Amino acid sequence: MKQFFNKRFAALVIIFAVFFASFAPAANASILNPAIYTVSGTVYADTNGNGVMELHNLDLPLANMSVTLHKTLADAQAGTNIVATAKTNAVGVYNFTKLTKGNYFIKYGTETTTKPVVQGNSATDAAGKQIPGIAAITINTLNVVTWADLATKKTTNLTMTPFEDLNGNGTKDSNESILDGKTLIFINLEKTADLISSGRLSQLDLNSKIMGALGGSLDIEDAILFRTSSKGAAITMPNVDPGMYVMVRSPFNLTIGDLLGNIDKVTAIINIISGGDIQGILDNPTLLDTGDISTTPNNDYIKALANFLPKAIKAVEKVDVEKVLGTDAATSVNTTLADVQSVATLLNHIPAMRFAKVDIWGNSYDLTALKFAKTTDFQFGIRKLPVITGDLFVDKNKNGKKDLLEFGKATKVTAYDAKGNIIQSVTTSSLTTKFTLDKLAFDKTIYLGIDGTNGYSPVYTGPVPAALQGLRLVGAYTFDSKASIQEIKQNIPLLP
Repeated sequence: MKQFFNKRFAALVIIFAVFFASFAPAANASILNPAIYTVSGTVYADTNGNGVMELHNLDLPLANMSVTLHKTLADAQAGTNIVATAKTNAVGVYNFTKLTKGNYFIKYGTETTTKPVVQGNSATDAAGKQIPGIAAITINTLNVVTWADLATKKTTNLTMTPFEDLNGNGTKDSNESILDGKTLIFINLEKTADLISSGRLSQLDLNSKIMGALGGSLDIEDAILFRTSSKGAAITMPNVDPGMYVMVRSPFNLTIGDLLGNIDKVTAIINIISGGDIQGILDNPTLLDTGDISTTPNNDYIKALANFLPKAIKAVEKVDVEKVLGTDAATSVNTTLADVQSVATLLNHIPAMRFAKVDIWGNSYDLTALKFAKTTDFQFGIRKLPVITGDLFVDKNKNGKKDLLEFGKATKVTAYDAKGNIIQSVTTSSLTTKFTLDKLAFDKTIYLGIDGTNGYSPVYTGPVPAALQGLRLVGAYTFDSKASIQEIKQNIPLLP
């Protein structure tokens, strides 16, 4: 009996020994690497973007910023397998507690109005390039608390709103719609000046860049951005860095599918921005032609762009940009740096232009005409040039209306000005009765006439300028630039 109990006791000892042995590595690991470590730090606004927290530059901590902790770089990049999450408190501090020793990666700067900055502890990719927004840290035995500050820049989200300005007041009213297919150019003045002075703009491989224009957007580095409106929505410019910007109505619209046309157009605008010879552009007025009142008449817009935009970009080189962006919102011209005033004065010669500043705190201001309006929306009122359209047809039953079996006749329909100059002319046919005379001028009387020998109606009976005496005139029309009417339908019945 005693021998039986001895054997049983020995068996239990062996079982318990095996059982506890299976837990020994974990027990030893927890003893050697206890979860007693903490990672803390601040997420702060790095006003000059150098990756170093400098209180004298007003690099201040930011509250309510999201931070996540990962064990591998791949997880940090993908946002997967999160070890812990945290938000900065009221004084901008985050904490990760109860950690073990080892290597970790902190991901931050994912908010829409911040942009992470490369700093000393930024993780590196396979090519050795530092990755903004991911910090690599190591917890070791010597430090129970590891401190890691995380640098970001405050940014802002801007919109550019091209709309049909029916009353010409420059402000989008409730009855005025956003226009699709309108291209605007968003220019960072400081970066564009560097792009030109370094020679990179002249060396641009436009053929490879232009593929992006097929969707109405094109980026020339991060200095000159082309954007085209669509789907009845304003153009959104997210995460705009602190800087000085000019937004201009492009003298052309980037068109989907017209690759060759886009190359010619973008080449032309780059030539304008860099201060090149624009005679070739002026000799080809259809190259940069939008059909809008602000950008078309007599190439005045092209000339203004070519004359003043390069000068304004050049003038930015004299501006202490850091001082401008670090200065609180100015309320009058007197408190504005003289160099900035000179830039604004040059830009104000350009129609359909907006001059903007985004400061180091992410506030944005419209400096157009030095009015200092705080805003994130920059509106571009666009008036379509007037149009006269209608049907010219043989009115067999003389009822003045185009009926089903009434056809047209080869007839030239011409728009004249008061001096007898032909503004535009189109010819109808027996099958094509419709005519359109577009891109006409506001605030000038336009006389409509036809050739041929058929009787017609209506016959214009008003005052006829001497230069138009003897012409077969149908009517005279004046489009008021302040009125909402931009199109007139004028049918022309011919007598059989």
